[in-house]
Amino acid sequence: MPKVQKLCQGVALAMTVAVTFTGCSHIIKSGANIALRFSENHIVPPILAMDDADMACASGNALTPAIMSTKDMGADPTKMAVLLYTSAGLCAETEALNAELRYLRAAKAGNVAEAQDARIEQKRWAAIAAHRQYAGYQIFAERWETKYKFRLGDSCPTMKKDLDKTVYLLGMLSGLQAVTNDINSGGEVEVPKDIAAIVERGMACLDNEQFWGTPNATRAVIWQLLPGAEEGKPDPQQTLRDSMAIGERTGVRLPHALYAVAAQASGDPARIREALRAYGNSIGEGKAVNPDYRLVNTMAGLMVRSVADRYWTENTGVRMADGGFNTFWDETPDDGLGDLGADLFDALDADNVPAVEAETEAVEETVEAEAVEEQATESEATESEATESQAEEAVESETVEEVVEDEAVESDSQPAE
Repeated sequence: MPKVQKLCQGVALAMTVAVTFTGCSHIIKSGANIALRFSENHIVPPILAMDDADMACASGNALTPAIMSTKDMGADPTKMAVLLYTSAGLCAETEALNAELRYLRAAKAGNVAEAQDARIEQKRWAAIAAHRQYAGYQIFAERWETKYKFRLGDSCPTMKKDLDKTVYLLGMLSGLQAVTNDINSGGEVEVPKDIAAIVERGMACLDNEQFWGTPNATRAVIWQLLPGAEEGKPDPQQTLRDSMAIGERTGVRLPHALYAVAAQASGDPARIREALRAYGNSIGEGKAVNPDYRLVNTMAGLMVRSVADRYWTENTGVRMADGGFNTFWDETPDDGLGDLGADLFDALDADNVPAVEAETEAVEETVEAEAVEEQATESEATESEATESQAEEAVESETVEEVVEDEAVESDSQPAE
């Protein structure tokens, strides 16, 4: 009986411990999920509404490890993680760009060592950016395929919340950026290249109008960059222009950024200038900015500015100047009046022609008068010098004659020996 009692006591203790720890684990998981849902509902919207990309970048670097730690607690940090990895990737892309600009300047100046060092730094930062963006894409793809029971790129999930759709968009873009930055790093992260094709198909699941023209713009860029992808598809350039019109109207210019990236990849200066001007004409006073997605619009602007800085530095050695989206180093600044301004200034110049001609004639007459006066002065000086010279010669001649006469008189006065 005592053995049976001890056995029962042991089983009871084990069950108590198991229930206790299971309860603690459940509490931790629930607490982590509650904190994440609170952040998604009450912290993420204000962050998306601000326009300080540098602050979002710093937040991504600082908060991503803390948010990802909740995964070990059994919570689901996917939505927050995608947003933070996107921001952290932006930080690394900025550093990679700065290193690339340093490389371009050094190469232009013929500084080989500096250029090599800058290129190494650029590749390192590109690898960091690719790693962060690929991590965001992976956690998004894994969670979305499990949650919605579909395969990314083969079918579409049934998403009801706008935040879920926004995370889907950013997760897809992170995957595409990861491919690009991995190429720039020399394949350091080994991001699968087939992500581009998955993103092209997956973007068809989003409403193009609701998301500022970005889904179709993304697809059009991939059609241009991926060999064979544009077969049977609409004209990529026209699709991009249509998407930019939507982006400008809805106040988020991600299509402009994608257009600039595609133009840069083409290496065609005319297309690059067209893309930069398209963005430059879409911003400024009176232009729409979506109040709920200011951060996304600002990040798009930074992407375009990166293309502009790179293009300017390649050609001039410095970053884009003020107004450099619309007017380039080899062009005359636009006066904003178009042909009217040219005609007006031509007319003003024509009215000023008589006055200018009269002034020119007066100047020429003055110059001629001064020249004549100078010649007269020189002539007088020459005559004066000649007169003085003749006088000196006469004096010298008289002096010689006097000396000869004196010597003769002296000779006559001496007695003969």
